[in-house]
Amino acid sequence: MSSHLNILSGERNGQNFPTRDALQELWQEVAQKPLWAPPNFWRYLKLRWRMKTKQLNPHKIKMHAPGGKMNHCQSCTNNCCVGPESTVLLRLYDIATLMDLDKTELISQQKPGFDADVLNQRPAMQKHLASKAWEIFPVLEKNSFGACAALTTDGACSLYPHWPLSCARFPYALNVEASYIFYSRRCDSFWIRSDVQENIQAMRLAAVACYNERIKDAVLLEYAPKKLAELGLLSYLNLEG
Repeated sequence: MSSHLNILSGERNGQNFPTRDALQELWQEVAQKPLWAPPNFWRYLKLRWRMKTKQLNPHKIKMHAPGGKMNHCQSCTNNCCVGPESTVLLRLYDIATLMDLDKTELISQQKPGFDADVLNQRPAMQKHLASKAWEIFPVLEKNSFGACAALTTDGACSLYPHWPLSCARFPYALNVEASYIFYSRRCDSFWIRSDVQENIQAMRLAAVACYNERIKDAVLLEYAPKKLAELGLLSYLNLEG
């Protein structure tokens, strides 16, 4: 893809996003109230026991990558949208976007399995697959060849620029524990340029947004499940048990 700028810029190309806007309004409503206040104190404790609830400021997260390092998809020798490791876990924001785009056929609960040897070599992936989010949230549908179903026959993303946040930040990723953003080893088609800082900044914002959306999703599921159901979002989640 030639640019990552549109995903967080607010540019909509004439497209309306009523479900996504309603989700954002719901978050603003919930976030402005103290989560620990009665009668929700025990709910708050349960949530804090499971995860951190403080969102990150992207401008306070360091970059651990050479300056100007930018993916060059045109010279790619692989495809980051193919194979089990490229499976995209969707957030409520992403689901709402796909609903507004009338692309809900791309939402799936069919998730790939991973070899134990692979997971032993990839502790971050092992942690990801063991998370509650992986159990609950859907993924982008894949075709019979293991490629993302949103790809066109030319290998372009049919969702761009309204693709999921995980796609918008790739190949940059967030190391939450060490509090820095790094360039993924999965992408070896890149160049070093001085004129791509705006693109890199957009991916930096998206990398942190992925993490912050995870927090927002957990809070909303705990505090506003009925309203999420009214928006039609819960029907895409695996909430059994």
